[in-house]
Amino acid sequence: MPDVQAKESRAFGSPSRYIQGPGEIRNLPAFAANFGDTALLIIDTFFFAEYSRSIPAQFEENGMKAYTFEFSGASSSAMLQKIVDYCNTLPKIPDTFIGIGGGQACDINKAAGATFRKAFINVPTSLATDAPTSTHTIINDPDQMPFLMVHYKNPDYVVVDTEITIKSPLFMFVSGIGDALATYVEAEESFAHNNVCNAGGGTYRPTQLGMAVAKLSYDVLLEKGRAAILAAKNQVRTPAYEDVAEATILLSGLGFECTGVSIAHGLQAGFHVLPPKKGLLHGSGVGYCLLIQLILMNDNARFAEIFKFCKDVGLPVCTRDIGLTPENRTEYVEKLVDEVYGKRWNVQNMPFHISRQMLIDAIYYLDAYAEVN
Repeated sequence: MPDVQAKESRAFGSPSRYIQGPGEIRNLPAFAANFGDTALLIIDTFFFAEYSRSIPAQFEENGMKAYTFEFSGASSSAMLQKIVDYCNTLPKIPDTFIGIGGGQACDINKAAGATFRKAFINVPTSLATDAPTSTHTIINDPDQMPFLMVHYKNPDYVVVDTEITIKSPLFMFVSGIGDALATYVEAEESFAHNNVCNAGGGTYRPTQLGMAVAKLSYDVLLEKGRAAILAAKNQVRTPAYEDVAEATILLSGLGFECTGVSIAHGLQAGFHVLPPKKGLLHGSGVGYCLLIQLILMNDNARFAEIFKFCKDVGLPVCTRDIGLTPENRTEYVEKLVDEVYGKRWNVQNMPFHISRQMLIDAIYYLDAYAEVN
């Protein structure tokens, strides 16, 4: 949403159903049957060989038809057009669109389903982003800053099979924790600035429920995040892992959309100008930028608590962790700040003024703090 002052009305949005637990992917035919007898499975390349055979067979056993589309690359305008063109070759447009894979697979699935005004179901295979629940798609076109395609509804179902997510690479789970960790802190600052929430597409303020969901996500992460990381390292599902899975997908997803984002997301949006670093996903960058935001908020006690948490779970806490070196730090810090300052409204979605130099100084302060802690 843009930098708009909220008025009196409130808004809240969410998926119609959220299902989480072991083996839930096998229930996809039953969920899709609520909308018709045909479905399109948009499956991430990594899972395509397995799921393009097993899941259509499950649909056939239930007297239904599931077509498949292999998704590879980015959630882009060109990819959406490919899916639309493919659907137009089918006997009829599928009744349900089902995205199986990472955040970009979920995003492009929402875009395809919304394009045809059909039902859509997201099945995230890792706990890395808020994409599964949200009402928008991030479009990543070449040589352009990512932009949002906002849809008319949230997904009809979000299905999290924790037998699948527990096997995903640990750095993806860490990224999801970083993304979720910022949700409530950003919500507080957005609310204090009287900015509109992401739900509703208008001049709506957050509901009490939206703020409470964001706070619950934050509390669960700090209480159980370390235990969940240990469980995930050993690929064992525990109650703590299941609780943090819910916090990273459902609670954070509803929390950010029904409140608002601030510096943590605004600054991370410029990370594409930095040297590529393997394993540095969106959420890990958001977790790092949350520390920058806490410095600027002058919330020293919470900053110290979150810094230690980030170190414990493996989130970046200094410019070295995001791929910079002493030789190129000055150049890329300037590039990062210049890429977003005055261009990303959420960098200034704070109840006080944020200057370009304040952002730069906070980045350097974090490096200094990390050197001695």
